[in-house]
Amino acid sequence: MSTGRTKLSLEVARQIVQAMADDGMGPGDRYLSEAEGMRRHNAGRGTYREALRFLENQGLIVMRPGPGGGPEIVQPGWPNLASTIALLLQFSGAPLRSVLDAREVIEPGMAEFAARNATDDELAQMSRDLEAIEAGLGSYRTFAGAYETYWRHLAESSHNALFSVLSPALRAIVNSAGFVPDERYRGEVLGRLRKVHDAVAARDAARARDVMRELEEEFGRRLRRGYPRQIAQVIAWSDVHQLADPS
Repeated sequence: MSTGRTKLSLEVARQIVQAMADDGMGPGDRYLSEAEGMRRHNAGRGTYREALRFLENQGLIVMRPGPGGGPEIVQPGWPNLASTIALLLQFSGAPLRSVLDAREVIEPGMAEFAARNATDDELAQMSRDLEAIEAGLGSYRTFAGAYETYWRHLAESSHNALFSVLSPALRAIVNSAGFVPDERYRGEVLGRLRKVHDAVAARDAARARDVMRELEEEFGRRLRRGYPRQIAQVIAWSDVHQLADPS
């Protein structure tokens, strides 16, 4: 495909997104049929289809087959962001260590926002998540599912749209390295999470920030000490993409 065609398809993609916003469309809504879309955006079939493929790759739409099918709007989420970040970092030659460093800076701020903004219902849900983590300490698979659920709920409780997708995206990149904590360390992690939760539940933003920093710094030290080769490796987009989108 020529550079000119690519630029044109990206411009059509931008027009489609703006049209969706102007028309008040959201997840679950169907966009125009191909013929209607081509007319609205004054685009040829090849350019229009390429624009839709770009938006599908970005996680904004899915193409539904059959009569009445076509582009359906979906909500992009942290898996899309994780995949994009990993691809950019791989071609920058960035090691996994760079994501650990970023988490040590970003996640204390997320915890601080959660302490300020979490609702009572969100705090109750996170408390249940901690109970599920404790119940699953003996099984890594059970523990991991409950553990990641807690972190996603914590990020969402910040009520900051960027934190809510950035935190789980960065966690997915680190998880792609395949670290598996033993049961003893899983118990230690749960204890640190309870300290974070207690500070958030007490609406103590400063303490939430501090205990989260301690948690992230301890995690980073453990990986640097125990897995120096893995954290020095360049991030692999294929590993992160598979983890974020197992399909």
